[in-house]
Amino acid sequence: MHAKSPPSPQRHNLARLPLVLRPERFGGVLFDPADATFLELDHDAFGLLWAYARDPDRPLDAGAAAFLDEVRANVTRLDGRPIRRIVLDGPDRPSPVPALAAPSLVDFQITDRCHLGCPHCYASSTPDGGHARIDDIELALAQIAEVGAYQVALGGGEPLLHPDLARILQRCHDHGLVPNLTTSGHGLGEHALDLIQTYCGAVGLSLEGVGDDFDQYRSTGFSRFRQTLARLLDRDIPTVLQITLNTDTFARLEGITDFCLTQPGLYGVIFLAFKPVGRGAVFGRPLSALAGRDVNERLQQSFFKLAEVTRVGFDCCLTPAVTGTGNAFDAHAARYLEGCSALRSSIGLLPNLDVLPCTFTPGHAVGNLRHEHLRDLWAGLATGRFRQHMAERAAANAACSDCAKYGYCLGGCPVMDLVDCSRGYLSAGTAA
Repeated sequence: MHAKSPPSPQRHNLARLPLVLRPERFGGVLFDPADATFLELDHDAFGLLWAYARDPDRPLDAGAAAFLDEVRANVTRLDGRPIRRIVLDGPDRPSPVPALAAPSLVDFQITDRCHLGCPHCYASSTPDGGHARIDDIELALAQIAEVGAYQVALGGGEPLLHPDLARILQRCHDHGLVPNLTTSGHGLGEHALDLIQTYCGAVGLSLEGVGDDFDQYRSTGFSRFRQTLARLLDRDIPTVLQITLNTDTFARLEGITDFCLTQPGLYGVIFLAFKPVGRGAVFGRPLSALAGRDVNERLQQSFFKLAEVTRVGFDCCLTPAVTGTGNAFDAHAARYLEGCSALRSSIGLLPNLDVLPCTFTPGHAVGNLRHEHLRDLWAGLATGRFRQHMAERAAANAACSDCAKYGYCLGGCPVMDLVDCSRGYLSAGTAA
């Protein structure tokens, strides 16, 4: 057995947040903000926890007591801890693709401002970009909490530039939300480090190459990137390296992987599919330009190497490339493969409070939180039409409709051709 490391300041602060208990069609979910653990519960288990949250001292039979002991073994703390029970009374319309009762993650772009001018920026952020208004942010956070979302990913632009960042992070905790933050590290002073260490669950730091290759993408330079990474790790801040893969960065995958292997203390590495949006539309090419089988094999090699030393993840856009045709990923695929999460378990939110399927789809807004509550947008007609489009796009593709892995892949991105699968589904009649 390995001895547990002393909990970081973040773990202490996040452990003070209540557990979240939210109903779903299959029963419900219990989420622990301290370590982002979530337990899927059937209806009986959900009912037991709901009753326990209402009255922790009520007598229990042997079966209920054993179940609560199992819950205790899977969360950082159950006894004496508040449990926030979410009530969702909106219309329960059937969905053409599997969808949660409400989003679990909100990707919130709180600013359009950034001084770097990176050529691949999907948000086309500029030095004079605007910030989301603090009253809009507070309105959004209140609605996000009301529907029982678990986490808010704060991004931009450069979120460290938002003048009200401290208030935003504090308000997340006031609502019981876990804020995560993606940054270039530009503007990461001691005050920002203090805020991140106090409030954030994790920090994402982008990496597109090593040495001179990095400098082609980010004007901060690789040496400053390494300094930023070291400062985050020295503070024991859970830090994830986010690697966006286009045809150029994918050619350097082995070098990027080797660099990650030399960084002790990383919380994780996550691979993201490049999206040709914003300035990136004319800068790079998505992985769909490469043979799916080759992409699958090289990703597997990197994943298995990195998994020996840290957590490894990938965004849902890469799922078609990861599934493969062989058995290497099949045994436990359902545990970690997820098709497009847009309007199924997550949303994107712009500074003006437009709600998007994800932040890479600005042309597909389904509403605005100033005018309609997130609860109603999630169950609304515009959201339903987008889900229907997802289902129809995959159904029209022979490579998807007869694929045993469709249930967790869902046919890739419904808006852009980002990556091919090793069965060649992009050449099998997918409608644009």
